[in-house]
Amino acid sequence: MIKFYSEESADFVMLDSSAAQLLTMMGYGGSTEGAVNGATLATAQERLIAAIAREQDNPASANPDEQSGSDDWSEDEDSDEPEAVTVSARTAPLIAMLRRASDADGYVMWRSA
Repeated sequence: MIKFYSEESADFVMLDSSAAQLLTMMGYGGSTEGAVNGATLATAQERLIAAIAREQDNPASANPDEQSGSDDWSEDEDSDEPEAVTVSARTAPLIAMLRRASDADGYVMWRSA
């Protein structure tokens, strides 16, 4: 588990594999501990948003239901099966944290939890 924290937002944790994917998108791949502040906050945020845009534009790696915009629900569906969480959904708390920290001239840190 990797814990992300900043004085400007609530802390949150992610599984190592999910956090590693997002950190790689930000340009900090391979680090289980680190921080961004100042100009690096904006750069990390821009890289993350650009990577998400590329993921959404790449049909080979996208979920077919997400591509079609299908969010229909039926009572006939098996509710015991977990639904896949999209990469863009996983990035939402980190993007929000980066924005708040950037607006407040703060920082975002992460480390193993």
